[in-house]
Amino acid sequence: MDITGNPLRVDAADVVAGPVTVWSSVLHIYQLEFIKYNGVGDSATVNDINGKLKGYLAADGGDKATVRSGNIGFSNGIVIPQGGITNGTLLVYIR
Repeated sequence: MDITGNPLRVDAADVVAGPVTVWSSVLHIYQLEFIKYNGVGDSATVNDINGKLKGYLAADGGDKATVRSGNIGFSNGIVIPQGGITNGTLLVYIR
């Protein structure tokens, strides 16, 4: 996990043991990107600190292209639940 720059980066290995709070205060999420996944069935889930779903990105068709969310808007923090990234890396672009 690397949250020192923009985008914030969370790998599947970071959320194996439990949920990870990436950001604990209000922020604006421009976009989520799901990259480096293995294939169909892989996904990434992003919640706010209250458990509200902010994004769900799923591998589509096995072509291994980057999956993008588009503009999310303001969020009350960012939490990736345990197992919330099956394989791959989630990039979070913030304002």
